[in-house]
Amino acid sequence: MSYNSANAALRQYLQVVKLQFLIGVLAILVTAVKSLNSYATISAILGFLLALLPTLVYIRIAWSKKVLPPDTVFAKHKKAELYKFFVNLFGFAIVFIFFRQVHALALFTTYVVTLSSYWFSMFLQTRPKG
Repeated sequence: MSYNSANAALRQYLQVVKLQFLIGVLAILVTAVKSLNSYATISAILGFLLALLPTLVYIRIAWSKKVLPPDTVFAKHKKAELYKFFVNLFGFAIVFIFFRQVHALALFTTYVVTLSSYWFSMFLQTRPKG
């Protein structure tokens, strides 16, 4: 079996998404149990989505099955990062404009905790095997 860098990259992307999903759902459950407040739970769900959806947009734009020249890969990642930023900005704007009862602490805590999966993912990828 030959090494395919595109498949390896996709596995790493999906590891991040899997960790985001697990950590985000855990944060939502903790918020729901601790607060017993429907607005806090909805805010936690929105914080989770505000972290997960831009990641999926990034993967959709940056990943390619083909082997590409380095400058093309770099350009795709820049474009993906830009789109991710604007999806995030737009998402937060939508939440704060249309959801007046937002529980900011639950929203931002779940958002940050879900984003922490990037750091956990890097830790898992760099730790010694064995």
